[in-house]
Amino acid sequence: MMWGKDHWVGLVINLTCRQVEILDCNIPHNESDNEVNKHMAYLLRALPHVLAAFSPPSDSSHPEEDQAFSWVRPDNIYFNERSGDCGPCAVKFLEMHAAGYSYEDMGQIDDKMVDIFRQKYAMDTYEEFIGNAKVQNDG
Repeated sequence: MMWGKDHWVGLVINLTCRQVEILDCNIPHNESDNEVNKHMAYLLRALPHVLAAFSPPSDSSHPEEDQAFSWVRPDNIYFNERSGDCGPCAVKFLEMHAAGYSYEDMGQIDDKMVDIFRQKYAMDTYEEFIGNAKVQNDG
């Protein structure tokens, strides 16, 4: 999810617990709960309505009001002080979460690892949308 104009975070939405885990590599960028609430308000408000629209009818006339979503932001994952790495870090956190890694595992990432997976994402994207990533040197 893009926060503002310059910061990406990964979101893990747990429908059962009605909680959104925010995977943020630079918590000081939006440190206060107030700032996070501003970014998350629309999503947290929309999720119950989306669920109600695609779920079987329930006994409650307004289930979205009774079952609000909350957010949590783990602080033991990798912290990136450099600019421009939040997008690749958000993607890596989501990959790790999907593969069953813990927050502690996400905390083991370092700047060198970020450089490597950032390059890999760039090459994968180039290859997917432009073509073969091999450089032709004809001269």
